[in-house]
Amino acid sequence: MTKSKLGLFGDSFGVVKSIEPFPSWVTLLSKHFDILNYCESGVGEYKILKQLQNINLEKFDHIIITHTSATRVYVKDNLLHSNSEYHKNCDIIYADIEGRKDEFSKACQNYFKYIFDLDYAIDIHNLICKEINQLVQEKSVTHITHFDYTKLYHFSNMINFFNLFEDNRGTVNHYNEYGNYTIYQTLLKNLCLK
Repeated sequence: MTKSKLGLFGDSFGVVKSIEPFPSWVTLLSKHFDILNYCESGVGEYKILKQLQNINLEKFDHIIITHTSATRVYVKDNLLHSNSEYHKNCDIIYADIEGRKDEFSKACQNYFKYIFDLDYAIDIHNLICKEINQLVQEKSVTHITHFDYTKLYHFSNMINFFNLFEDNRGTVNHYNEYGNYTIYQTLLKNLCLK
């Protein structure tokens, strides 16, 4: 029997690494679906939009989009991770540059100190999410996040794993084994109801 094609887009919560001490939720879902994974570690919402715009979405039976934090700041070239296997397209979040002494990190620290505005970041994030929603509105799509989206854009078919993430942080897709299995079960049930 042919598996349904599932397109996975978003940030590091959907990235499969070459070595997993236990199966990620993505690996578990691959037992049931033919997954084409476009997720990238550390990308902001703008790069997630670009992932979706650069792929023919018609080839998927279903799409999962894992949405990120509104505080990630777009950078074309992240000098901190230019040689990284997983983070070469990473945007900037303050935790990545806090306490670092290199020139790039100091410039980013100054940006967050003197220029960054949270209200503006939230507004831009929400506008990009609205654009994503319009892009995929005719598709079978499940939106997920692992962040507090209380003040952020509300997708009609969104599953928020924020509380699960707070209690089950780990090394595989940022979760422990229980967290990954819970996401897998939740998404499998959601996808089978479509």
